[in-house]
Amino acid sequence: MKPGLLGQQLTLTEALKAATFPAHARLQTAPFFSALAACQLPLESYVGQLRALAVIHGVLEKALAGCADVRVASVWHEAMRKLPWLQQDLDYFEPRAVADLQEVVDAALHLAEQIRLQSPLALLGAAYVLEGSTLGASVVRPMVARAFLLTGDEGLAYLHSYGAAIHECWAQYQQRMNALALNAAERAELIQSANDFFLQLEKIFRALYPFAPESKTFTVTAINPEAGRHAVPADAREVAAAIRAGDLCWEQFPYYEQRYGERGRRFARSDAAWQATLYQYAPVQISQQVRWLGRVLAGRGMPTWLLEVQLGLLVRELSAARPEKKSEYEKLLPAAAELHARRRQHLSDEKIQAIAAEFDRAVGPEWSARLPHTGALLGCAVADELAGCELAVESLRAWFTDAARFPAAWLAAVSAALAQARSRAEVNR
Repeated sequence: MKPGLLGQQLTLTEALKAATFPAHARLQTAPFFSALAACQLPLESYVGQLRALAVIHGVLEKALAGCADVRVASVWHEAMRKLPWLQQDLDYFEPRAVADLQEVVDAALHLAEQIRLQSPLALLGAAYVLEGSTLGASVVRPMVARAFLLTGDEGLAYLHSYGAAIHECWAQYQQRMNALALNAAERAELIQSANDFFLQLEKIFRALYPFAPESKTFTVTAINPEAGRHAVPADAREVAAAIRAGDLCWEQFPYYEQRYGERGRRFARSDAAWQATLYQYAPVQISQQVRWLGRVLAGRGMPTWLLEVQLGLLVRELSAARPEKKSEYEKLLPAAAELHARRRQHLSDEKIQAIAAEFDRAVGPEWSARLPHTGALLGCAVADELAGCELAVESLRAWFTDAARFPAAWLAAVSAALAQARSRAEVNR
């Protein structure tokens, strides 16, 4: 390690800045930035940047938050998350139906896959690059506002994530980084990871502009940056219909929002977009895919009833968007009916409705209004468990019996509803 001007070893952040300077300088020569300054950058390039960064931040922030290494915990904290600001910007641009750039999406997903495999120190190296980028936001922000005629924070939240506290936040971050007790090999690993991350970012920014017109497409990252890779419709009308269906199902069941928050809404949308591609397959394949998804979701706290409802809404919205293809979209309905039939093998609709009514009486009108359909969800979870979804009940019960969230009467009603469902299901066999 080179000594500082006074013969002292450089701090970690000083060493990082010096070692990554060439890579940082190369990144800034990407045509993306000169086109932005000249107000010539296409909207696809700017929105593509937001989507790519959302993919990267989503994976990196999850990895940092879940890392057990004490060194990571001493540096990273929740206030550093940028994904909410990126999502706010993407929500602003959503009505414009901006296409994706396939090369950019591929590069961002490749980098995300690399992040998932990285060591704790490598995660900190990547975080250093992204945290440092906030310092240039005050320069970039007015250029973006001018180029795309933006005002206030509309479309600019990410570039203003720390507001006027940017220099204070950076100083505090530097203090936390410089307090890390690293040996020479660990310091070298962290610095190398930061350099590697810069190189990957450069690939993304050079793909953002210029781009070939034929590279424009629609991918799931445009709907949900955390969804990874899966098919979505190529027709923008079908994408919009799927998003509406996801939102309608979300609004019908307040449980979704209270348990999963806005992140859950994004997954509801991206799941619906994938479901909107299934009509292209043979009926047996549609059934297999829906059963698979139903098992996955039931194990994560979403009974198959919710998927059945969403499929019905999806067919309705797709048919309204493209009436000439209604008969094709209706190929999804037998798979939804199959979910219903499997549930009825163990608990009839009438028994589930009775359990739901008893639950609502037990918790009272205030709580039944806060979380409608809870009794039915519990009954459906028992039916899913009996149909072979082993975690269907536990994934739901654990959340609904959180004493920090619910009063004693609610907890008792949940236990009673599950017991009733199991008892009545046994009789129904």
